[in-house]
Amino acid sequence: MNISQRRIDAAPQSRYTAWVKRVVVVDDDDDMRQLMCLLLSDRYEVSTANNGARGLEVVRAVRPDLLVLDLLMPIMHGFEVCQRMRADPELKNIKILISSSKSYAHDVRTAVEETGADDYIVKPFEVTEFNRRVDTLAGSA
Repeated sequence: MNISQRRIDAAPQSRYTAWVKRVVVVDDDDDMRQLMCLLLSDRYEVSTANNGARGLEVVRAVRPDLLVLDLLMPIMHGFEVCQRMRADPELKNIKILISSSKSYAHDVRTAVEETGADDYIVKPFEVTEFNRRVDTLAGSA
């Protein structure tokens, strides 16, 4: 069992219980954040933030299985969020999926190699591909 999983009762009268994995979505675009929540909320407990600094606070509080992170945001850039998480012994093992409109090979390489992100998906993305990558990284696939 992953420590960041949370046990919930499906229904008070039911004996069925499930483990819900947690995902934090950090994106400064309200529509994109809402879309990702809509795509994930039936399978995950989803928390959100609209900038990198707040996102790091949410990650520290929630301890998710996966962080879905935009790069170009106010207050703290996504690269810095990645670097801070990888330098923090308590956060370094959380999976990170970069979701960005930056599609240059250099940006992808930098995000994955230099900051320690686990994967990168270019926006706009195919819904099935986004779901597949989230499920794989969160350990739900």
